Amino acid sequence: MIDLQLQAEVSDIVYREARLIDEQRWEEWIALYCEDAVFWVPAFRMDGSYTEDPKTELNMIYIDNRAGLEARIFRVNTEIALSSTPVPRTTHVVGGVLIDGDDGREVKAYASWQVVWTNDVRGQQVRAGSYAYRLRRADKGLAIAEKKILILDSTIDGYFDVYAI
Repeated sequence: MIDLQLQAEVSDIVYREARLIDEQRWEEWIALYCEDAVFWVPAFRMDGSYTEDPKTELNMIYIDNRAGLEARIFRVNTEIALSSTPVPRTTHVVGGVLIDGDDGREVKAYASWQVVWTNDVRGQQVRAGSYAYRLRRADKGLAIAEKKILILDSTIDGYFDVYAI
């Protein structure tokens, strides 16, 4: 049986995260993450499968704590990051939010996504894939303990960053 309250809580944090990124409300976005959160985009192996161990295999992005996300956003905001100059406008379309497990402490969830992003320098790009979340129960509600982003594209043409996936 589906726990409708939990489904609503999980959907809320997934949708809220997308909106905060689209509105470039970075401090609120980062606040959704636990201090020890992992933000991970696996790379592809030669056989087309995704890498499975972020510490021993290649990754497109691997950030292993909230301080790392804060540092990344600092580089985006100060235009130090060439991939983010200028910061593109984005629209995240997120759906298919499902609960994959609940052990009482953490909830595993899945969602599919598509992002359209554009800026005046690079034009428009579209990416799609899926999210696998580990959401931890905290005093303030659910917080993101891990976000694993599987990109559908096996070839990345151009730049991308945390806001464009």
